[in-house]
Amino acid sequence: MKRFITPICVVLLTLSLITGCGGQQPQKQQPAGPSQQQQAVEFKDGIYTAEEADYDDHGWKAVATVAVKDGKIERAFYDEVNKDNQIKSLDQDYAANMKKQTKETPLDAVTKLSASLIDKQDPEKVDTVTSATATSDKFKTLAGRALEGSPGEKGAGGLYDGLYKAEAKDFDEHGYKAYATVIVKDGKIANAYYDELNKDTGTYKSHDEDYQKNMKAQAGVSDNEAYTKLIDSLIAKQDASKTDAVTGATSTTDNFKELMGKALSYAK
Repeated sequence: MKRFITPICVVLLTLSLITGCGGQQPQKQQPAGPSQQQQAVEFKDGIYTAEEADYDDHGWKAVATVAVKDGKIERAFYDEVNKDNQIKSLDQDYAANMKKQTKETPLDAVTKLSASLIDKQDPEKVDTVTSATATSDKFKTLAGRALEGSPGEKGAGGLYDGLYKAEAKDFDEHGYKAYATVIVKDGKIANAYYDELNKDTGTYKSHDEDYQKNMKAQAGVSDNEAYTKLIDSLIAKQDASKTDAVTGATSTTDNFKELMGKALSYAK
């Protein structure tokens, strides 16, 4: 009996091994679960701001403000200011020199960088602007530093500290487009910048001498004089809607108040 059982067991065992090996199919790789996939970064809602500690070798200091809503980067603002209280994106001489060398201006570069951050949702993945590598590096560094911290809190003046911007939707019938920037410190408006860019010449209205002379002759006030009065009034009143109108510069006043109001709305 033992001699009969043993061969049968060997045959059955052999068939079992053959069937097992031949019938084994490669297992399909299961889709990665949530723990395996790279999760999209979500930020806490609020306003994040960072600025360089010192002025660079050319006398500029960069400032970046990032607004987060529903866990996503909704807006990003960036610029550089110097000791003479000028802002790089509206600096005519700097823009002209950069345009001549690279075909772009600081305003062009900042617009692209801000749009890329909103699109990529990650400072490290922001597309470098080839004509403005130094600005690109500063933008990425400061935006990243800002988002690594905690969102700010409103100051005594009811505003979040930071740099905020607004611009007209398009060029007007005279070929100009208005840009406004406001800086908030300790919850209050600390400074503001305003100018209008000519789409054909690339010249800011504040640097168009002929335009300034003609307006002065016709209205009794130049745009540069109007800008100064409007900015002083804004800082004094701390409210764009309460900014005093400049006689002879009604259109400029209206544009100024509208854009400053829009920029400040992002700080509330």
